[in-house]
Amino acid sequence: MKQKKHTIVFVDDDKVQHMINKRVLQKMNLGVNMVFFVKPFEALEWLGTNNADVILLDINMPEIDGWEFLKRMEAEGINGNVKMLTASLDPGDVIKSEEFKQISGFLVKPLKEENYIELLAD
Repeated sequence: MKQKKHTIVFVDDDKVQHMINKRVLQKMNLGVNMVFFVKPFEALEWLGTNNADVILLDINMPEIDGWEFLKRMEAEGINGNVKMLTASLDPGDVIKSEEFKQISGFLVKPLKEENYIELLAD
């Protein structure tokens, strides 16, 4: 039986983080589709017509922050399994996340191999 190829979407204004994540996933050789966005509005447009198994969303971005991104996802009827990315976990962010049904957890950057193993096990 053919195994489904997972699609992971990264929405983060930090290109260095994209490079790190890409290298970790390539090293792990999991055969996942990786889609990277530096601009959140481009990610919203893509998600409007494409499916993602996991959306890794940075909280702090200059154009719009992760919270506004989530509001726009809801307004546009885009569903997804979202993991919020943060450099340090703020308890206030955990409380705020309860407002959004798409959020299934938080990940602290930089991501490690074990983070991806957990993500893809779902």
